[in-house]
Amino acid sequence: MASTQAVWGIDLGRCALKAVRLRAAADDKVEILAHDTVEHAKILTQPDADRGELIAAALEKFLSRNDVSKDRIVVGVPGQHTLARFTKLPPVASKRIPDIVRYEADQQIPFDMDEVIWDFQTFQQEGMPDLEVGIFAMKRELIREHLLHFEQASIEPVAVQCGPLAVYNAAVYDGILGDETTILMDIGAENTDLIIATPSSFWTRTVPIGGNNFTEALVKSFKLSFSKAESLKRTAASSKYARQIFQAMRPVFADLVQELQRSMGFYASTHRDTKIEKVVSVGNAGKLPGLRKYLEQNLSLTVESPESFKRSILAGGVGGGDLKEDAASLVPAYGLALQGLDLGKVTSNLLPTEIAKQVVWKKKKPTFAAAAACLVIAAGLVWFRYSTDMSALAAGSETPSPSVNTTEEAWGIVSRGPSASLSDRARAKAVLEAGNKLKNALSGLTGQGDREREQTESLIEILGNKTYVARILEAVHRSVPVPEGPIGEAQTAEALQAAIRGGGGMRDERRIVHIERLDMRFLPNLNSIVWESMIPVEPPINDEDSDLPGIKVEITCTSPHKDRQQFVNESFMSALRVNGRKAGLGFFFDRVYLFSGMPKRVPGGAGVEAGDADSAKYDPVTDEAVVEDWRFVIWVDVVPGDYPEEEVDVDEDEEGGD
Repeated sequence: MASTQAVWGIDLGRCALKAVRLRAAADDKVEILAHDTVEHAKILTQPDADRGELIAAALEKFLSRNDVSKDRIVVGVPGQHTLARFTKLPPVASKRIPDIVRYEADQQIPFDMDEVIWDFQTFQQEGMPDLEVGIFAMKRELIREHLLHFEQASIEPVAVQCGPLAVYNAAVYDGILGDETTILMDIGAENTDLIIATPSSFWTRTVPIGGNNFTEALVKSFKLSFSKAESLKRTAASSKYARQIFQAMRPVFADLVQELQRSMGFYASTHRDTKIEKVVSVGNAGKLPGLRKYLEQNLSLTVESPESFKRSILAGGVGGGDLKEDAASLVPAYGLALQGLDLGKVTSNLLPTEIAKQVVWKKKKPTFAAAAACLVIAAGLVWFRYSTDMSALAAGSETPSPSVNTTEEAWGIVSRGPSASLSDRARAKAVLEAGNKLKNALSGLTGQGDREREQTESLIEILGNKTYVARILEAVHRSVPVPEGPIGEAQTAEALQAAIRGGGGMRDERRIVHIERLDMRFLPNLNSIVWESMIPVEPPINDEDSDLPGIKVEITCTSPHKDRQQFVNESFMSALRVNGRKAGLGFFFDRVYLFSGMPKRVPGGAGVEAGDADSAKYDPVTDEAVVEDWRFVIWVDVVPGDYPEEEVDVDEDEEGGD
């Protein structure tokens, strides 16, 4: 149900602050109460720009024109600062999804979990059993730095959302997507957010091409300062030199098209039944002369840009002409406000918990103050009654109760009773003190030796299991395929280079597997997580419906061999099954399966991203290109105990002989 309170969506960009104020209206629409754009005096990324001062000035100007004190506020953060990972989950009960996602986030996020703020969103297409989850994370220090500007301006957000997800929320709600697969392209100052989306799911990637790249192209071509080139870019559509400006920016157009094609290729490889129909450009950079035509010609797709918000109505005093002019650039802010009204498809929130609690506390402070006052009055009445009763009980002379120093004295008081010369209150205190003395003595005797016993058992267990890791590593090491000939015999980098120069063959024919990383994790139940393998997996030895404690081993590898799955299965995984099931290990390898596989450099996917150093493209030892090498992950279930031998039926005649 949509919130009836007005909500501001604030998108603090590198060029300007953009904001939209919405309120829920009738007929499933929203009412646009206000919108505002505050241009920075300089682009925040310019070398001579004071970022903190420029942001503070923009927020001050925004607050001078708009009253936000009674409204909810949702703030956006840049897409390039947000980590987005997408994966499919096995069919599980809904109550187990958070636990599985938490485990998956720990694997996918390349930072310590205490260093990031993260949340997730699940997607499921209608009629499809697969459940897809998007995991979104941002380093805690970056969020704190971003929100510090709002805190200094006394703006307290109720939610924080990354730019690409805000654009997706706006596109879904306003019907921009339709039924077809659409590319949403938000060109910022430094980066471009690409969102390939349907009404039920999306995939996002940020590429390092933005408006500044177009400006720098003009700087080089026309020998202008950055500020003059930026002004020329913004007025290019009406300039008499529009053709020359387009030619100067053409190389950047080509790079953007290449990134779009790479992203489309990766998405098509993981979503084979979808077809991308159009591109929707949001942001002012989409107005660059020639960009729309260039994209249509090179992508063979329709390119559009929103000029209005179809499911909205304008409140009195809101200029429709200004909104039409700014609609494309206000899409992220519009999506942020929709989430604040509980109308967003994506509901994940990157607001740090401590800030969220602080906001809730401030709103409930008056209520808590009244409740605290009532509590003080009630406590005062209880204390007054207690003091009155104690005073009445202690009135008159009273013989003090004797102290109980030993267990023998305590036993004597309990068995024979306290002295008859004591008052009733003193006799009761004596019995109570004696009982406590005996209780403490019993606890000391009961717990005696427990700590020493636990330490001894722990040491015995450690000594019994300390060789597990070494034996697991040895079994994995023995299973790694070794190429025949000089390459397999090489023990140094120089020997390997010499072997390759001496006729080592093509790289994609070498029977080599490189282990990049090996992780081990104990799980109380190995059967609780089952991933979809790329190759058939033999049935587990143990009952899949029972809890099975053990170690989950994740081996991240690369291989140049062209046969990929077949080569890895026949040479590496089969060897893992053999070497991990030998007698006397104390454990055995149960399920061995291929969790995922991808080229070492995949456009927009895992592996080496576009911003990595060029050195990552080459083998550091052989100096050969590794862009076609295959990265894959093998999961192994390590079960304590010996591998169960198969029972063999023997005929009586064969067994007994003649």
